Amino acid sequence: MNRMHVIRTATLLLAAASSQAGAQTLESIIHPQTGRSMRVSSGNAIDNSDSDKLAMGESKTIGVLQGPGKIVHLWMTPSSMDIRYGRALVLRIYWDGADVPSVEVPLGDFFAVGNGMQANVTSLPVKVSSYGRGYNCYWQMPFKTQARIVLANESDKAPASCYYQLDWIRLDQPMEPTLYFHARYHQEYPPKKGEPYTVFQGEGRGHYVGTVLSSQNGIGHWFGEGDDMFWIDGEAQSSLQGTGTEDYFNEAWNMRVHSSLYNGCTVFEPRAPDARVSAYRWHIADPILFRKSLKFQIERRGFLMDSRGHVVSSSGSRPDYWSSVSYWYQDAVAKPWCPFPPYQERVNPEVVLHLPQVVQTIRHSPQAALEVRPYNRATYTKPWFRVRNDAPGAWIEIPFRIEQPGRYSMSLFQHLREDNGIWKVLIDGKEIHQAGESHIAGGYRLSLVNQLPPEQINTTLDFFNIFRQDEHEDYIYGRRRERKIGLFRLTPGEHALRLVCVGSNPASAHPETGRLRYNLSADVLSLRKLPFDHFDDWIKPDSAQTHSP
Repeated sequence: MNRMHVIRTATLLLAAASSQAGAQTLESIIHPQTGRSMRVSSGNAIDNSDSDKLAMGESKTIGVLQGPGKIVHLWMTPSSMDIRYGRALVLRIYWDGADVPSVEVPLGDFFAVGNGMQANVTSLPVKVSSYGRGYNCYWQMPFKTQARIVLANESDKAPASCYYQLDWIRLDQPMEPTLYFHARYHQEYPPKKGEPYTVFQGEGRGHYVGTVLSSQNGIGHWFGEGDDMFWIDGEAQSSLQGTGTEDYFNEAWNMRVHSSLYNGCTVFEPRAPDARVSAYRWHIADPILFRKSLKFQIERRGFLMDSRGHVVSSSGSRPDYWSSVSYWYQDAVAKPWCPFPPYQERVNPEVVLHLPQVVQTIRHSPQAALEVRPYNRATYTKPWFRVRNDAPGAWIEIPFRIEQPGRYSMSLFQHLREDNGIWKVLIDGKEIHQAGESHIAGGYRLSLVNQLPPEQINTTLDFFNIFRQDEHEDYIYGRRRERKIGLFRLTPGEHALRLVCVGSNPASAHPETGRLRYNLSADVLSLRKLPFDHFDDWIKPDSAQTHSP
């Protein structure tokens, strides 16, 4: 079966209940099409202010489409100084005058990246480009009388803006029978011990077409030994039984960051406490059909590792915080099967410092010159922060204040450029292994970090742009990258992140002089307060299932 035939079959399945042609293919576009192409957008014919503005807490109807018709493409480019705007912005779509939304999802999760993170995605129904900023959706969404599209900014930290284009076809007659597109966000914070995670539960007739699953892992090591299970039409025993979490996402022996037509893993942090994961699977070629009802669950089981780094089980009940988006088509507008949680419950409490805005508070050595440059597309603020430096030994110290005691995950949003160097990290003047747990990758297995001598723990960050894949963006603007530093137990009061230049990447050599370069540029310092401390008490009852490394 050639690739074009696979794509043609998949797109026709999306509109299996319709007499119309399915999503466009190279073959289908040679045939006459019915209807009229329409668009609703944030475009402004007067000037270049082409985005809609959303205040904190504001909800705005961005499109009312009078049918019959079908939505064929959504494009959105959001922005906000709330660095978790992927969880703060919410998309809701209402069909045919219904008072409940059939689509109710955080924008980032709908586009296959959870936990308020950003990543590129290249799949058949969803495409995210521009390093996680250009959102495109090609799910076909028919309606009989009306579609109402609402975008909300539920952030309590910052306003937002969004460019958008909503492309749809106005039809002369309704598509009969019509299956309505649905997508719903669900989370389970905190987890329920020993119980599987419910991805979807619905009643009626339709077919299930996709899953996005995201995890914030509560403990280290491998999280995905749980099987997927589908109960169709009220059956007592699930007739579709899987073999493992990564197997459900069509992976094998671990998961790797990638993106393809029907499945992908958009985020996969190293196997440590607080490791974040997002993966998607589209059931386009293999929809799960149901006539009366469907329940879909995944066991939350995997390796258990205690706070000392010892593996005590190979298949125990894990305390990971899971969230998901379920996608399905149904012959009626479905009632929401789970509540939609408020923004404060969808994200961790977080201390965020935009470095260009706090440059006056940053201490530095005499040889380090602090600069705020006027414009850069890769940064949240557009002005960007740089430390101009010519040799090892220079240092900067970024102060931050903690109000609530607890365990915090520290990340630095590096601004990777070709003229940057390598800088060592210290927390409150201490080496990382003295201050907490290092999560800087390189030189060791994160699952063993608590068992290694200090000299084997990586304490440096390379700010050189190792990517340089795009001649325009990477060479001119650089690349933003959220780099996790580690987990630290912090008390209320003043603290500081110190960065000391220790060298330069050999690839940073100036193309004309060959001189190595030692600068630093960064965008954001983030400290997320974790919702969990450690889970040794959780693990103990499962310790009978021992595992020999």
